[in-house]
Amino acid sequence: MLASGGYALSVLMAIAMSVVMIATATFIFFYHHRKHEDFEQWIDYAFSVETLKQTLLYFRFIAIAMVVVLALFVVNLLWLQADGFQTFASGRHGVIASTFFALDLVLRGAFFDVMEHWELYLTPLRMNRDLFWFVVYCFIFRIFFALVLLRILVSFAWLWPKMKRARQRSHHIDEPTP
Repeated sequence: MLASGGYALSVLMAIAMSVVMIATATFIFFYHHRKHEDFEQWIDYAFSVETLKQTLLYFRFIAIAMVVVLALFVVNLLWLQADGFQTFASGRHGVIASTFFALDLVLRGAFFDVMEHWELYLTPLRMNRDLFWFVVYCFIFRIFFALVLLRILVSFAWLWPKMKRARQRSHHIDEPTP
């Protein structure tokens, strides 16, 4: 917090990002079901190169959004440290260390608690657990990636075999009969 009683802009960014991550994860988790049904219908009834392109563009859009969130999270980590918040238990760290910390959170979200169970870490950095709001912020970041990755991976794993079968059917129909 600032001496004037207001919040630092870096904290306001963290709050805004938390709201955006919650909203985006909720939107993707629930809207994606409708989009998935559309893709499945397109694949079953009208498989084409255009269908494949639309499906992959959608997944690419989500992947880009995830990279943007990761980059903004790292920028916010650096900004919080610049404003004097001790986000890490071991003091201040730079861009590379903060990026690896964020990637560690992403992997913990993606692999759920597998990394925790076997005590696997990408970086020796640990968050400062005395800053409760920062712990919650990191948790929201981690859950954002867990929900979005789970939804996308399950969807892609379901659609990929259907696309392969539809593609094989379309090539089989196009072959001339002897």
